Amino acid sequence: MLKTSRITMKELSELSGYSVSTVSKALNGKQDISPDATEYIKSLAKKFNYVPNKFALALRGIKTKSVAVVIPEVTLNHYSKMLYHLQEIAEIKGYRVILFQTFHNEKKQYKCINSLNDGSIDGVFLISDTPKENSDLRLKNTPLIQLGVNQFNTDKEIKELSSSGFSKFLKLDC
Repeated sequence: MLKTSRITMKELSELSGYSVSTVSKALNGKQDISPDATEYIKSLAKKFNYVPNKFALALRGIKTKSVAVVIPEVTLNHYSKMLYHLQEIAEIKGYRVILFQTFHNEKKQYKCINSLNDGSIDGVFLISDTPKENSDLRLKNTPLIQLGVNQFNTDKEIKELSSSGFSKFLKLDC
């Protein structure tokens, strides 16, 4: 059974006897912390199943290694294939995928996009039958990649679209 915990960096600090700053530096591989302290802090983090808070990282301007995929409907074959390939590439590149479905509702699409303006993700892939440049679909400091796919695209075309879209995202997310 997988252990879950909500231990924070502050709690790790208290458990280890080191400051929050020292704990942070040790967990992030900074060289100005002694190897013994780093090893001890990392062993405590592992023991207590410490996982960095992605939202806290986003607030500090650190990459979350998360991308959102916004699609009309996951049950349609061409969308599910696009999602499959995007997630496959994302995992290889060390990203996690968060899925949003709009159910073919344009207002819901705008709501999804606007909800992602909080800095909690590094990029958004907006998938549709007919992508269109729309000035209302903008995110501050977050790449928005629009990809068009339909039922007539072959598996190979969908895979290539996914790959080129993710490559574009990586170039924009520097």
